[in-house]
Amino acid sequence: MINCLLIKVTHNSRGLPVRSYRTINAHELTFGRGAECNVHLPDPRIAMHHAVIKHNDLGQPVLQAINGEIEVEGAISSNVALTHGAKAMVGPYEIKVEPAPPDVNLAISVTLAHRLPDDYQDLKSRTHQPLAGGTSFKRRLSVFLAILIALIFIALPLAQNLIPKLHSTMAELPFGFDRAWSPGRISPSHMHFGSQCSNCHKEPLNRVSDQACMTCHRDTAPHIADPALQRRVFSAAHRFVGTMRCAECHQEHKAPHPLARQDNGMCVKCHGNIKAADPNTKLTDIHDFDRDHPEFRLSIRSGADAKNIERVSQSDKARLVENSGLKFPHSQHVGKVQGPNGIWDVRELACTSCHIPEGKEMRFKPLSFKNNCVSCHAKELEIGPKEHRLTLPHGDEESMFNALKLYAPKEVSRNSDNLRENGCAYCHEIAKTKDGDTLPWRVATLHINEDWFSKASFNHGAHRSQQCKSCHDVETSESSKDIAIPDRKSCLLCHSGNTTKHKRIASSCMSCHNFHSDHKPETLTPAGKVDDKDIAALLSVPNESK
Repeated sequence: MINCLLIKVTHNSRGLPVRSYRTINAHELTFGRGAECNVHLPDPRIAMHHAVIKHNDLGQPVLQAINGEIEVEGAISSNVALTHGAKAMVGPYEIKVEPAPPDVNLAISVTLAHRLPDDYQDLKSRTHQPLAGGTSFKRRLSVFLAILIALIFIALPLAQNLIPKLHSTMAELPFGFDRAWSPGRISPSHMHFGSQCSNCHKEPLNRVSDQACMTCHRDTAPHIADPALQRRVFSAAHRFVGTMRCAECHQEHKAPHPLARQDNGMCVKCHGNIKAADPNTKLTDIHDFDRDHPEFRLSIRSGADAKNIERVSQSDKARLVENSGLKFPHSQHVGKVQGPNGIWDVRELACTSCHIPEGKEMRFKPLSFKNNCVSCHAKELEIGPKEHRLTLPHGDEESMFNALKLYAPKEVSRNSDNLRENGCAYCHEIAKTKDGDTLPWRVATLHINEDWFSKASFNHGAHRSQQCKSCHDVETSESSKDIAIPDRKSCLLCHSGNTTKHKRIASSCMSCHNFHSDHKPETLTPAGKVDDKDIAALLSVPNESK
């Protein structure tokens, strides 16, 4: 939101400057000859929509050309940073940044520096010859059109919203009279119900409330899982962005543009000075992925429970270890490998032989012994002499020992030792049993990580043109403790920050981060739903604009 003090400088009959002041609050300030422009410049040398003032990705105000030219020190420019004392020519008008009072964040003066030639008004008056009798006809036509416009665009929409019976009748139709008030096209995600404005605009002539949004979007995770922390952080952030309504970032009636804002401005306003929003945070200030983004922090499972997650920075090499409970060398599962059926059984394994993508984001199906391992490692579950070969069940130690006692009762001890040293231990870590356990040993609990970036999202589908080894170096990995997740330096080979760079793609905050905290909301709230206390936390944030 731009809070601007506009100073129009004119000259009186004696040629002395006269300054008039006006405050404008808007997301963007447009300059032009059009009546809808925030700053109306009635000069034929000005385009209908000549230029605009808005915030760039760093949150700084800039003056950008739209359909006209901007001149700075005699040179044509399309983008001018509005720093203190900056000057620019918008057509014949001089725009200058003035010292701003405490209650505004930008003050500009507009002065007509180059007046039209003296003979312009004389020429205009001599060429204006109205038709005889045309004035009365135009007056009657104007009155008729004014009544028609008031009926269609004011009376009927108001009647629909203020008369309950008419409102209920119109709700059954595919559209209503109040569609005439729509400022733009509905986004595709709301198209199926957007024809009835009252679905979102609960009160006539009032903007959409957060409560109206939360009525449908109850399964949307909050920005912060802790309601108390969210309330405190949003209250602090309120000082930076003016309001924290849902509609601040989700701007409807802008189709075909995305419903969610894609610029970094809103993110940087808080995360560029994160301590001001939350003094207790451990996060660092971030303005740009290329410039000051910290090293990635991986989410590593430290226990059997999905909540036992430890986040480790990729710069901390000593702690960057996955203790999954498996023994798995990637180097022996890439390229040509020896199969279980002798020296002539040579198989070609690719990454997708085990990591099977699914969905449009190409997330991967969970790995299992039945689907991924049994074709090559079935013999590790076979025990005993060839004529009395016994195949044991996989996945349950008690079932395995029961099978040993049932089919080879005299060889239980020897077979148990063989499985502990060679069979199960071929792929699994073996854990000691506690006192009182009925089994002599157990397989260590598996802690297989399924989501390395729990606070970000990564779309493998958008990277399908790259080979797996371009980002994951596993061909020389001899241990399952190795982590082959690409780091920030690897990503910067193809991605830049807010602006495009040579052979690198511009990547905003939204390229990897979802504002609503996590792309797997079930890890934040039970059953992936937002409780009433979470909604109350969202709606309790102060809103000075009301």
